[in-house]
Amino acid sequence: MTAHEPTFSRKPPTGFLRFFLKQLPRLYRGPLSELFRWRCVMLLTTTGRKSGLPRTTGVSFMPLGDRYVIFSGWGVRSNWYKNLRANPEVIIQVGRRRMRATARLVEDPERRRDLMLMMQQRSAHCGPPRFMRPLLRLTRTFDYDAEIRMAVEQAGKLPVIELFPHGEV
Repeated sequence: MTAHEPTFSRKPPTGFLRFFLKQLPRLYRGPLSELFRWRCVMLLTTTGRKSGLPRTTGVSFMPLGDRYVIFSGWGVRSNWYKNLRANPEVIIQVGRRRMRATARLVEDPERRRDLMLMMQQRSAHCGPPRFMRPLLRLTRTFDYDAEIRMAVEQAGKLPVIELFPHGEV
């Protein structure tokens, strides 16, 4: 590990949020895939570092020019993060568009922070619709605004990845 590699880690989600996140790859179809894209959610398929099998999960993203930025809000222990560090060649689906991409860790802590600040500025248009956020917070299901604040606060230690698409699937 270099001095600039991220170190942030926390417990993975539980309960309904865990269940919902596991269902995202099944839900990300047809018109719903465009709705998820519009709310800044993509599918990321990595290669399992132990099994060699494809592993697909939903992640928040921010478009940045011809690439995408994602971050691991659950930290360096997140399985998808460990998988793409072992094999940076991934498949992403943004809406109905599937692409091959190469994942690169953003090593500079200041750049990670700048990217998280950019993501925070976009957050009103991403994640759960604004009208749903109070209910999700009240039921302790998910607090999107707190997640974005945490990402900015922890940005220097948070795993931030740039995805460079290089061809349709």
